[in-house]
Amino acid sequence: MPKQIMASFQNRRTPTFITTLATALLLPLLPNATPAPTLNLSFCPAAAAQGITPQPMPRQFLERYNQGVSYMKSGEVDKALQIFKQVAINAPYDPLVHLSLAEAMHQSGDTDNAIAEYRRALRIRPYDAFARMSLGSLLQARGELQDAVNEYDEAIKLRPDVVLFRLNLGIALRIAGSRDEAITELKKVVQAYPEHLKARAQLAAAYQDKGNFQMAAEQYKKILQSQPQNFTMQFNQGACLLALKDYSGAAEALSKAVKIDGSVAEAHALLGQTEAARGRLPEAISELRGALAIKQDRADWYAQLGDALSKQKDFTGAIEAYRQSQNLNPQDTATGYSLGYVLQTTGQLDDAARAFEHVVKLNPNYTNAHYNLGIIKQKQKDLPGAEAEFKRVLALNPNDGQAYINLGRTLLLQGDLNQAVGFYRHGLSIEPTDPAAFQELGAALVKLKDYVGARSALESALGLAPNDRGAIISIANLESLEGTPSKGEFRIRQLLTNAPNDTELLNLLADNLIQQGKVDAAIESYQRIIQLTPRSAEAFNDLGLALSRKDDVSGASAMYKKAIELDSQFVEPLINLGNVYLGLRKYEEAGAQYQKALVLKPDSVLAHYNMGLVETGKENMENALTEYQKAVQLDKTYANAFYAMGCLYQARNETEQALSNYEKYLSLEPSGPYASNVKEAIEKIRPSTAPTTAPETAGETTSGAPL
Repeated sequence: MPKQIMASFQNRRTPTFITTLATALLLPLLPNATPAPTLNLSFCPAAAAQGITPQPMPRQFLERYNQGVSYMKSGEVDKALQIFKQVAINAPYDPLVHLSLAEAMHQSGDTDNAIAEYRRALRIRPYDAFARMSLGSLLQARGELQDAVNEYDEAIKLRPDVVLFRLNLGIALRIAGSRDEAITELKKVVQAYPEHLKARAQLAAAYQDKGNFQMAAEQYKKILQSQPQNFTMQFNQGACLLALKDYSGAAEALSKAVKIDGSVAEAHALLGQTEAARGRLPEAISELRGALAIKQDRADWYAQLGDALSKQKDFTGAIEAYRQSQNLNPQDTATGYSLGYVLQTTGQLDDAARAFEHVVKLNPNYTNAHYNLGIIKQKQKDLPGAEAEFKRVLALNPNDGQAYINLGRTLLLQGDLNQAVGFYRHGLSIEPTDPAAFQELGAALVKLKDYVGARSALESALGLAPNDRGAIISIANLESLEGTPSKGEFRIRQLLTNAPNDTELLNLLADNLIQQGKVDAAIESYQRIIQLTPRSAEAFNDLGLALSRKDDVSGASAMYKKAIELDSQFVEPLINLGNVYLGLRKYEEAGAQYQKALVLKPDSVLAHYNMGLVETGKENMENALTEYQKAVQLDKTYANAFYAMGCLYQARNETEQALSNYEKYLSLEPSGPYASNVKEAIEKIRPSTAPTTAPETAGETTSGAPL
């Protein structure tokens, strides 16, 4: 079955599929073709100019020549060839002999000598249009398109009445890439011979080459009306309809093509692409696998299979298909990126990073690969690496809002709040539709105590996602910081109407109520949490803290002990129970709890500080100083420990050390709870060595606030 040049339709991975069209000699296509008439070359100016006088073969060779013709008709080309060569030696100026010899040489595969014989014939009989067409066909087959076109042009000049001459000219022009000229010639043939399917097929292919898929499809449709079982026409029709996004029509044509000849891998592949385009993923996967069962060396088909499997959430299959594609064509950055993306989606971050690194090695300007590498490094805590990737993205695309946002997120994770805020704001000015980024910006501004900026960011987040739980909670917390916790309470209670058993919300509500001084309501909230999570050590510890605020020492102690019972490794209730004993001046019991806490968490600043208070209460001043010093070694900003040491040094009349610690306290907490005591002590310290008021001995809770 003859094959047409296929569609030029392409997507990301599908190259133009081409099958060959046999270019036959024109003579068999001419209806009722008759031999060229004998010409009187004595009146031929071209022949006369060359000094060649045509001479018919001597009569004694005519019978021998006719025998050669008989051999040609019976298919005995070799015998015919020998006879024609002998006759040509004896009749060198008979054009008919050279034409016959040329045809015999052509049929025997000796194209070069066939061309030479046609040229000899044309030097003798230059007005032989049919000979020029035959010569043009041989030149075209050998790839000498310009010479072929020249011969066809000459033939048409000689016989403009033979419209079919234009078919070969149109084919040659099409192959040469002169699509418009090819279409012009082929349209003339089709207009003269509407039923000439070869001419119409070539016209359709020329339209297809040019990208005029609508006109091509119309021509293929006409051919298929009379040849519905023509595989090539069905295939090309499907390709054109696919290019026109007529997926149903394309699927119908390609399904017919596959039914006609199921052994052509390209038909299965293109049908698979069509089914994928119209969302029929199982059918697409089946066809692509069918194509690959026939032809296993097509990287682009494996890539398309990977795409279909990925869309169907068969990530394991997609990864396997993408890897097969990469094995066949490791230079394909698009497939490499797809592989990395699916690996990233499935949490295989190391493999994903290797895939993206391969892509950027091939194409250092592949922006999305750099971006995803940045995301992966961010998740893997390689923050300097993530920062470098996002900056690379911005160097390639300064208007990438998400890259600015993620650069800000990376700097935020590194603790560089000021720079982070700047990048967040820049990114959101480009891409102001990311509620999560507005929330993160708001949180960063809260840490910087820029509550006005934080409110603006969080209100933007709420504007984009009015029901977003995280945004509502963030703005509720902000309102507590702004001194209007009642507004935050209202927001949290609104959330609780839809989720009354949400323990996180109940905790937030309890904290908010504590801030407002609504301790009884907070206790009710903590009790509700314990009802919902009776094995939660944290819940019992929190309830204990709330009861402590009401001076319910017994109740608080019971809650702390329950928390310790539920989780013996939980440090906070140990410290808080120690604080209860410290407040009762039961120093041994308090110290025992703090020591247990320090065994579990040797770097607990609170435990060391409160242990210092125990030693102070027991009047073990050296031990107390040791504990306070450990506290500030662990946290150089822990102001209360500096105040406590100042009191001890003043009591020991070590005024310089006392002044140093008092001044350190004021630098850290200029408005702290002991600020007035410290200022008074500093004023009196030089004329008097009387100690100022010592810190309270109730201890500090795990929240860090003095009781």
